[in-house]
Amino acid sequence: MPERSLKLRALLFLNGNGNILGCALALLGPALLFAGVIDTGWLLITVGLYVAGWLLGRRAPELERRIEDSLSVEQTLERLDRVVAQAQPHLTEDMRKSLDNVRGSVGEVLPRLVGTGSHGDDLFTVRETVLRYLPETLANYVALPPAFRITHAVKDGKTARQLLGEQLGLLDAKLREIVANVASSDAAALVANGQFLERKFRQPDFLAG
Repeated sequence: MPERSLKLRALLFLNGNGNILGCALALLGPALLFAGVIDTGWLLITVGLYVAGWLLGRRAPELERRIEDSLSVEQTLERLDRVVAQAQPHLTEDMRKSLDNVRGSVGEVLPRLVGTGSHGDDLFTVRETVLRYLPETLANYVALPPAFRITHAVKDGKTARQLLGEQLGLLDAKLREIVANVASSDAAALVANGQFLERKFRQPDFLAG
């Protein structure tokens, strides 16, 4: 991963839950001073409140970034369900709908591809999407501070929330196509869809150049 610029790191810190909670608690220091509850040492108390807030809020939610490729279809889908459930609270309603559709398509097409033993490249693409691309993309998004996701443009003038919404929408559409192409045994279309997904999700980090 390319090293992040000082400006980007500063923005991530300022918008982070730790800094926001720390600032909120630190405001209690001057409030207690003006209320006459504390007197000398109020500055140290204020600093201590900030540090306490920062420690409480600095831990970002963590999602599974990769699902083991040795799992059965049923185990893979169970792990995917866990990742989706963990990501849901951080997503918009449109994102949730796209992600639910993606899960439905994967649940339909993955057993078919594994069961038939054909479409080797397509099976690899779908599995990579489920095992690596999708979990890592969601994990990178959730790891960003909530305020940062919606206020700062990170690529092509778009915020991380806008980019994730577009990616999930595209993934939903392409997996629907794959389901249809598997049903109709359209090998050429499957190859094209697989190449598209590989290009689109090759770089799952929203902050990468």
